Amino acid sequence: MVGLRTQENDKFLRFWKIVQDKAESIGKCFFLDCGEGHIFENDIIECENLTGWLIENDRKSEFDALFSSNGYIGDEWADDLVAVEWTQTPTGITVEFIAL
Repeated sequence: MVGLRTQENDKFLRFWKIVQDKAESIGKCFFLDCGEGHIFENDIIECENLTGWLIENDRKSEFDALFSSNGYIGDEWADDLVAVEWTQTPTGITVEFIAL
């Protein structure tokens, strides 16, 4: 799955879809670096604040080749590093990208 380096459980993948749908809505793709806490889990979904790279779709393949090889992500991509913060609302889980 694009943006993930490890196999994840179905509950996290439901959250991941929310993250990627939000990224897609602004013409980008999110690549996960690590979890940052603020964990929530129930029978349906598993959420956590994240950090990673929010990459323009026209550069997604270029970044994915580097990311998938577990290579060094150089300073060239530093401006694309973001935090993902989730919030539970009455209608579900929402996410926001915050520049670092």
